[in-house]
Amino acid sequence: MQPMKASTYRAAVLTAPGEIEIQERPVPDVAPDEALVRVRYAGICGTDLALFSGSYEASLPIVPGHEFAGEVVAVGDQRHSDWTGARVTAEINVTCASRELPDPCPACRAGIPNHCQRRTVLGIVNSDGALAELLKVPARNLHVLPETMPLHHGTFVEPLAAAIQTFELTPISAGDVVVVLGAGRLGVLVCKVASLKGARVVAVSRSPYKLQLARKFGSQVNIDACETDVRQEIMARTGGLGADVVVEATGTPEGLNAAFDLVKPRGTICLKSTPGRGAPEFPTTRAVVDEICIQCSRCGPFGKAIRMMARHNLDIDALVSQVYPLAEIKTALEAAAARFKVLVEIT
Repeated sequence: MQPMKASTYRAAVLTAPGEIEIQERPVPDVAPDEALVRVRYAGICGTDLALFSGSYEASLPIVPGHEFAGEVVAVGDQRHSDWTGARVTAEINVTCASRELPDPCPACRAGIPNHCQRRTVLGIVNSDGALAELLKVPARNLHVLPETMPLHHGTFVEPLAAAIQTFELTPISAGDVVVVLGAGRLGVLVCKVASLKGARVVAVSRSPYKLQLARKFGSQVNIDACETDVRQEIMARTGGLGADVVVEATGTPEGLNAAFDLVKPRGTICLKSTPGRGAPEFPTTRAVVDEICIQCSRCGPFGKAIRMMARHNLDIDALVSQVYPLAEIKTALEAAAARFKVLVEIT
């Protein structure tokens, strides 16, 4: 490991639901398979808010945050020296594959390392995350950010990858009707990915501001759920059949039943929300009778996300509501519950 000038660094530590504090910690040792990243920006997402509220249970204390961008300042082994100084983000699942373990678990052997049976998840499951000045990650998890990309845009690679994964698991064709329930942080990115694949994208939200962003990111039809009977409108636009795909990205337990009202027989409901507790009763009979496919997805391909951002010049700055310093992390989390997308500038 290369020496660090400072002996300590600051980290935002979630000690209990609703309680987060800045702590000084010693600079960590870096294992041979790891890199040490100086975090510059971190994004706050719905999972972070669920952790903060306590609705998403996790082992505490933990440093939250998994959407980030920064620079590699040290590596644990000379074979990773090319990473030093690189502008990066990183995949959030720490797995047998990323650790290069000689005895990988059955999931990693099967080629599904995101479901590693020994995994930890940055900022979520038994692994400190990016709301800190320094972050240790496996070198194999790193992805270079293009020099032409503003560094804070790197915080959107993880959510865009998650949006892409929706249609990796449920391929769509040009002309398919894709309804996105919830035009929030993730929903607008789902709109963008679906529109680039040629789908007829319908965004549904109670927020005119979010619907405006959804249109900017590819929705052809916007439905204000406060003013319009959503089911009636979708049925009118599909000859009474329903949408080919409904993406549930509301962040609420109620979104699943809303999706069932809009999807066509033999259509697909894609679940993207992780609201924690409060799951609704599942309409089993309805799902079987209408032969509905339920597809769930989370982490996606970072490389594809970075290339999409570079190739299509996404207006990422339009999605950023406010940027707070790390010292104001509690205020930032409270603001993120009401604002569209809050970033934290770490250093």
